[in-house]
Amino acid sequence: MSKGTQLWPGDKMRSFFSAHIRRETSLDDAAVERLAEALTKAVNRMLVWDMPDDVPRTGKAAGKGDAAPELAARHARAENFNPYLFSAIVVLAKQGRDGLSKRLQEIKTVENLRAFAEAQHVPVDAKLRRLDDIRKAIVAAAEQRLADRKAAAS
Repeated sequence: MSKGTQLWPGDKMRSFFSAHIRRETSLDDAAVERLAEALTKAVNRMLVWDMPDDVPRTGKAAGKGDAAPELAARHARAENFNPYLFSAIVVLAKQGRDGLSKRLQEIKTVENLRAFAEAQHVPVDAKLRRLDDIRKAIVAAAEQRLADRKAAAS
């Protein structure tokens, strides 16, 4: 078995879904794009063994022309963030609240903080918009999760 390709939410994953939907259905372009966007939002990451020919195999942005810099920036934000870079629970247990807060300062965007919270299974209210508020919510949720673990172990 060959090595698979890991796709994260972003342009490459959206293109992957689009290519398969176009190939397998007779939907119009607008419907294909809506469905591909919905699937991209619903999937955190995926491992793919068979990439369609019309999906770029490199990590470079597929767009050219005037939209290329914006597309490349959005692609870099979505593709290059690893929500498993560190464990919120482990950092909280070993370094405390301040240590976790300090590590969360490394995450600079709201979308990446939300991806981190989802991947770490620490719930954050969808109404929160400010970076600091989301970071505080992640710390509070991680503390609650750690307390629940300790209670279950006793």
